[in-house]
Amino acid sequence: MQDQMLSASSVVFKLFGSVGLVRDGRLVALQGGRQRTLLATLLINSGKVVTKEQFFEELWDGRPVAKADNALQALVTRLRKLLNTHLGPEFARDRLLTLPTGYVLHTEPEEVDASLFERMAAEAHGLLASDPLRARDILTLALALWTGPVLEGVAGGPMCHGSVLQYEEIRLAAIEDRFHASMVSGLERGVISELKKMAMLYPWRERLAEMLMVALYRSGRQADALREYNLVRRRLVDELGMEPSAMLRDRMQAILNHDPSLERSVSSGA
Repeated sequence: MQDQMLSASSVVFKLFGSVGLVRDGRLVALQGGRQRTLLATLLINSGKVVTKEQFFEELWDGRPVAKADNALQALVTRLRKLLNTHLGPEFARDRLLTLPTGYVLHTEPEEVDASLFERMAAEAHGLLASDPLRARDILTLALALWTGPVLEGVAGGPMCHGSVLQYEEIRLAAIEDRFHASMVSGLERGVISELKKMAMLYPWRERLAEMLMVALYRSGRQADALREYNLVRRRLVDELGMEPSAMLRDRMQAILNHDPSLERSVSSGA
């Protein structure tokens, strides 16, 4: 990935935080929930035609709407004017296209914060084994793109809801990868506090619990590592009705036995 991919300078559209477009480094927020949902739906399907029926589902939950075609066309016209004003007539003309079956918005991957984040997270994951410090730096920049919840201010339908879940999963995996990169670089003491917070927020993410246990153990805190296992187990049983996985139980047993392998590596989750 080239250096320009490692910053938000190329971002034109935002899906993280308030949905809108970026002009000269400043967010141009869209007024109205349906206008934001329209843009979000187009960006989620960048380069693909979104049919009118799909828009009706996202914008009005599939409910019958009087003159729905006219209402949708008005929303698209308003978006086109916004693009024309802030990004120029050529951008508005060449990127947002009207087709017989629906509409399509063409964007480059680095122009949408969510797409840029996804590419950076994937590259960093591939570097975990060969260059963990570089991977950690990329992930730090990628996670900085998250200026708020995915599709903030967007109600939307199944497409939008599915994208929220997808990007949240990618975010959590990227956070775990950043912790892993720090630990294999010998920097586990610096991430214990943040690991504790994340493990508390997401008790079902056993990779977080595993890394926290190992980080505590490597810092000479075996008792705290075992206490963390018991805490995670109680939460899993009480809140989800399930026991820890065999992987986490094996990690706990290794900590009890002072297994030498704990000093060398922690599961990458790859």
